[in-house]
Amino acid sequence: MNQNLYYLTQEYEKFTDECEGENVPEFVENFIYGSMEYNDVNLPKLTEEMSKQAQNKEPEEFKRAFDEMLLYLRDRFVSLDPDKKYWPLHYREGVSAFVAMIDGLVVQYFSGLYSVDDLKERTPLFAAIILNGFIGINEHEYSTLSTD
Repeated sequence: MNQNLYYLTQEYEKFTDECEGENVPEFVENFIYGSMEYNDVNLPKLTEEMSKQAQNKEPEEFKRAFDEMLLYLRDRFVSLDPDKKYWPLHYREGVSAFVAMIDGLVVQYFSGLYSVDDLKERTPLFAAIILNGFIGINEHEYSTLSTD
């Protein structure tokens, strides 16, 4: 793994570890707040790695680093949700969907749609919307869930 990806992975794991929350809703709200800072601080390295991906350079390294981050986050969700109330967050696919939603908010921030203050004001609403998307689905209806 190249130096940037290694650094970004380590910082993501540190951010995930330091993100407060005794349960999934608290953690998700704090994760949204913290994601803006993580992305802002690491923007130069993230931009460099995304540029490499656009040029198809080191795609396997990027995939491996991103997957490591997803699985690390999944493990945090599993520890916060032993009763599987938010069961999709116990699988790579659910965490992937969660990260896509958060990254979408980050893109909207960087595009100027939302200011930092706007996002802070709306974070409880965004967290509720996201979490409600993970409830009410029958886990046993899906055979495509990862097993790692």
